[in-house]
Amino acid sequence: MISKRLALRPARPAMIGSAYYGFFWPMVALYAPYFNVYLLSLGFSGTQIGILSTVFPLFAFGVAPSLSALADRHGWRRRLLQISLVGWAIVLLLYRFPTSFVPMLLLVILESALRSPGLPIADGLIARMAIRHKLNFGEMRLWGSLGFAAVSIISGLVWAQTGYSAMFVAAAVAMLPPLFMSRRLEEGEIAVGNGRRSARFLMQDKGIVILIVSAFFLGMALFSAYVFIGVYVKQLGGNDTHIGLLFGLSALAEVPVMRYSGVIIQKLQGPRTLLLAMVILFFSMLGNAVAWSPVVLIVVNSVRGVGYGLLLVVMVQLLNERAPDGWNSTAQSMFQAAFLGLAPLLTSALNGKIYDLWGGGFLFGIMTAVIGLSIVLLLLAMRQNWFAPHNWQFE
Repeated sequence: MISKRLALRPARPAMIGSAYYGFFWPMVALYAPYFNVYLLSLGFSGTQIGILSTVFPLFAFGVAPSLSALADRHGWRRRLLQISLVGWAIVLLLYRFPTSFVPMLLLVILESALRSPGLPIADGLIARMAIRHKLNFGEMRLWGSLGFAAVSIISGLVWAQTGYSAMFVAAAVAMLPPLFMSRRLEEGEIAVGNGRRSARFLMQDKGIVILIVSAFFLGMALFSAYVFIGVYVKQLGGNDTHIGLLFGLSALAEVPVMRYSGVIIQKLQGPRTLLLAMVILFFSMLGNAVAWSPVVLIVVNSVRGVGYGLLLVVMVQLLNERAPDGWNSTAQSMFQAAFLGLAPLLTSALNGKIYDLWGGGFLFGIMTAVIGLSIVLLLLAMRQNWFAPHNWQFE
């Protein structure tokens, strides 16, 4: 009986990580896909919505890496994650009240400040748990994709019937389960070399540099698809049902590849798996560029979901393997700073201008070339053996 209990113990960290993602991303799906639609219903202009959409990338780039490094150095990861989730829930409750731009901007700034460090810290904690207990990170992360896909489709149907009055309250209440699960995540090691005041020393590793640069280029391409694909569906004669199916099926396509990501990475190794993910994203973006109907876009973006799911898992795993002990959250925040921060900040306005002047096909053609550039950089890094183990030197 005792031996049986001991044999079951290794499954517990897998359950905790799976439950966190399985509760967290459905919470996001309750409101995030419809937030801009809610703003439109309040009468906000496209320019105002554009300004609001740049706030989170600004914090993801400028604030999250520093806070994550602070949490790594002092062992405050769970504490900062819990503060992030509680503050985020409070902001969600407050979103119901402002109806003009300035109060809404202040709340979006507050949400972004609280939300931006929570994402990489959670990924860092769970990915490190996966390494420590020899678990497949993708098998835990897939529950987030599955939950997001299901809840985004269902909540869209509900909000279409009831309006958005209950949306933010539902999301705030849904924050309670991930908050509870965050208490059970393993804190892990305090960062080695914690006398360092900056995470810049991680850039000593050429492999990490290539991963961050690749994240920037991929962020350019994938964020443009996220922002403009719904508009492009409409341009090709589609409707809201097509848009819902596109996002839902794309998220569902992430699930099987995350489930078997451990096997794929074991067979191909990390850099080759990343290359495979990039190639899939390249051809799916090319499919967007040449699509002639909404149905084609739905099929193409389901393929994109496969590449995106594989990309998320292998990026997290590669960064955790290359970062020194205790610096996992910092490495994840640097990835998200490039992927969700700097890339949208520098390119969103330009992408919008390109779309207005030449249309979605031309924009997605350019983004196909951008992904191609990231493939070339990765191949050069592999040729130079930049993913060999790094010998870290600390003061």
